[in-house]
Amino acid sequence: MAQYRTVEGEGSATANTLTALTTFGAETAVGPVKVPAGASRLVELWVAIGVDVDTAGDSVGFILRLSGKGMKDGDQDFIIGAGGGGVTNTGNAAMMAQVYQVELAVVANETINVQAAYTGDTTGAVTEGVTLVFK
Repeated sequence: MAQYRTVEGEGSATANTLTALTTFGAETAVGPVKVPAGASRLVELWVAIGVDVDTAGDSVGFILRLSGKGMKDGDQDFIIGAGGGGVTNTGNAAMMAQVYQVELAVVANETINVQAAYTGDTTGAVTEGVTLVFK
């Protein structure tokens, strides 16, 4: 049976800066994700992103890092999305939740740090949500 752990957070206002995703809505002290007892692998990542494109022509790529003692084979990095604004306008971009199939060994009862960043142009607010699916 799968077990699900979700974290979210607002990214840094500066490109290429990792931000720890440690909250869950109003729960502000969730911290790193604890690998469930009995879990041996991470099988899916569910990712949703929203970005405020504050300058016409902005474009960004979104990256995700999983690290910590809960990752049996060390840090794992992923590209999880990209977006941008039009040449003559600004606005908001939302990337609907995407499901990424993975096969990563994990260590039960240890923690995984979930961090996100964006590359490219500096934008306005960036919010990411990530669900880790364990088996």
